[in-house]
Amino acid sequence: MEQTNENLLEDFINEYISAKNQLLQGGNPLYALIDKTHYALSQIASLDSHASHTLQSLTQSIQEPMKVAVIGQFSSGKSTFLNALLGKNILPSGITPITAKICHIVYGQDYALEIHYKNGNTATKTLSYLNEANEVQNAKIAFYKLYAPLEILKKISFLDTPGFNSQNQSDTDTTNSVLESVDGIIWLTLIDNVGKHSEKEIIQSHIKRYASKSLCVLNQKDRLKNQDEINTSLEYAKRAFNGLFEEILAISAKNALLSYDAPQEQRGHMRADSQIDFVLDFLHTHIAPLAQESKKRTILTQLRILTLKYARLSFHAYLRFTKCEALLADSARHFTEQYPQSAFYTSFPTLFHTLESHLESLTQHIYNALERTPKDFMRVDKKFGIKTQNTQTKDITTLPRERLSLSLCNTDSTFARHFTKLGFDITATGEEFNALLNTHIGHLNESIIQWYEAFIPALQNSLLQKTLNEIMEAYDELVREHCEHLNAQLMLFAKIITLNYPLAVNLCLNTISLKIQEALEKYTKTPDTLPLFNPTLENIRDELNAGFHFGFLQENLLTQPLHKKALWHFEREQKALCVKQSAIIVTYKEQYIHHFKQLKSLLQILKNI
Repeated sequence: MEQTNENLLEDFINEYISAKNQLLQGGNPLYALIDKTHYALSQIASLDSHASHTLQSLTQSIQEPMKVAVIGQFSSGKSTFLNALLGKNILPSGITPITAKICHIVYGQDYALEIHYKNGNTATKTLSYLNEANEVQNAKIAFYKLYAPLEILKKISFLDTPGFNSQNQSDTDTTNSVLESVDGIIWLTLIDNVGKHSEKEIIQSHIKRYASKSLCVLNQKDRLKNQDEINTSLEYAKRAFNGLFEEILAISAKNALLSYDAPQEQRGHMRADSQIDFVLDFLHTHIAPLAQESKKRTILTQLRILTLKYARLSFHAYLRFTKCEALLADSARHFTEQYPQSAFYTSFPTLFHTLESHLESLTQHIYNALERTPKDFMRVDKKFGIKTQNTQTKDITTLPRERLSLSLCNTDSTFARHFTKLGFDITATGEEFNALLNTHIGHLNESIIQWYEAFIPALQNSLLQKTLNEIMEAYDELVREHCEHLNAQLMLFAKIITLNYPLAVNLCLNTISLKIQEALEKYTKTPDTLPLFNPTLENIRDELNAGFHFGFLQENLLTQPLHKKALWHFEREQKALCVKQSAIIVTYKEQYIHHFKQLKSLLQILKNI
């Protein structure tokens, strides 16, 4: 697809040139313009209903017949005039309710009348309904659409309008609403009543701005006596309406209509004398080229509007993805700035100090439990070869090991409770770490969700949503991995302190007691050689340190604290993940800026045409 996008403009230019050459040979490049615009826009997003409808309508409009509105003062003979142009007596003459509504006269396979009601409903009737509708029924109708299988309607569709002089402002408003949209305008007036002040005012107010596509038809020339009177009326009309119409013609709609049923030998003369063909010639030679140019201009304008809309969408999407990219980078930077203030970071260092305090208290307690008791020792002295036995009394240190073990390892022991609580505190820091990371990633995920919700609705799609979900899941997985790893380590520390507590205490008591006993036995045998063992605070603490794996705990709680290592690893891997996910966002950015440049070039081409 990327290669296709890169070649889009080149292919478009080549096909446009080809289409232009076809135009010179009778083809129409507008189809290619619409198709290529459709393709270019659809590369950005699925076209919305408005864009699809617009492009479809533009395609259909190429072959649509030109639209000509017939406008005139009330009772100027519009129905007869239209019947004469159509070559068939279809529209009712005289004052009927239908004359107060717009009637679109278009080509159809069969004769039919389509009624469009003001409430949006439609109904199909026979043409006889044109004579049957009453004012009450007509009040509910917005407009009529008459279908007829007539060749002229394949090239021209007519709009019969209410006119401007029917004593009803709504009729005037209705007529005004169609003037700008039609390709040509025929102002129909009576030849013997032309140029009145009221008529000139109407033309000045409503039609003058459309002079280049307007024709003034002086109807009922058959009412004048001779050609001189007709010429006089024509000259007067041209002076009165100077600059208001492209052309002014005098005709007899009645005679033109009668010519269709006249005998064969009279038909040609009657039609020529009616001069109705001059009206058709004007429509084909003047209005038709204008209509084609107007249609081309309208199509190009609509294509430019659509292209500009989607170019803006592309550029705004590029800016939005730039913001998304910054959002990921800001999140990583925010974590680095904020975690030193977190409960996890500030509370973790206190764990070692609490352990140190508990061990100091336990050491002191064991030391204070040492007992000093007098013991008699038999000492052999030798003097002048004569051995003598002397009794010597000396205080020895003893340790009430069993009593201490029971008191210290009992579940009610203050020391046991302290170390158990410390174990819980250690695992609780894992929960604080979990909360820190989950809160951080939760904010990031919420920001991504808000970003997507604020993203351009027309460009929201399941693929982008899936991509964002995968990005959020990657961050969630990163948090899970780091939380699980830290919690496993903290659980080990907690077990060393809590489950290992009675083992460490008994190991200390047994070791100290054994050393006292061994020293006593050696002293008893050779009192002059080896001293008795009197445990110090340092001796007891050393044994407790060994039992509690103090060096391991000190390294992970103080010298190389685990919380800093955990945060450093998470921070590093989060930045690496940010780079990886940003690369995905950059792909979207490049895609939309590429589309923007393509559409910008397309706009220039449409403008140059």
